[in-house]
Amino acid sequence: MKNKSALTYYTLLLTCIVSILTVENATAQEYGIFEITNNNTLLKTAVSKSNDRDGFYKLAQNLHTTAYINNNAISKIYGEGTVQKITFGDSQSFGVLNNSDYNNVELITITLKKQSDLNNRLDLTVNKNLGKLKYVFIKCYFKCTADQIEKFITSNSNVRVFYSTEIPS
Repeated sequence: MKNKSALTYYTLLLTCIVSILTVENATAQEYGIFEITNNNTLLKTAVSKSNDRDGFYKLAQNLHTTAYINNNAISKIYGEGTVQKITFGDSQSFGVLNNSDYNNVELITITLKKQSDLNNRLDLTVNKNLGKLKYVFIKCYFKCTADQIEKFITSNSNVRVFYSTEIPS
């Protein structure tokens, strides 16, 4: 009888530990995404705020017509219809935004591979070709700070700026 209660206790303990670790893994994915707010303060993404960011996650993670820009030119366009997302592979190709009409673009993703890429600043306040722009997501392949991102990008108050540090292995 004693062995049966010990087995039940250990099974219950193992189940509790596994469920706690599973929940932590599911919520930990959002902890690395930060937002620069209009008053220049940094907000760390929390699970309670995920409803506030559903539009951003739907655009970033789902398939939409996307223009990929590298070396000051459009390298590929995936999907059909109007372009909703623009992905920059470098920070020297921002001039393409002035040359084309991207009025339906809602998300711009920028990959910064080295710290010197922060010197190529992006000013979205003067660009009239981005009428529906809602989000900018900056992926740093190095350790970057909120101050560095604030200096790197200038945007209107209706554009939300997110960034993350993703150090490739």
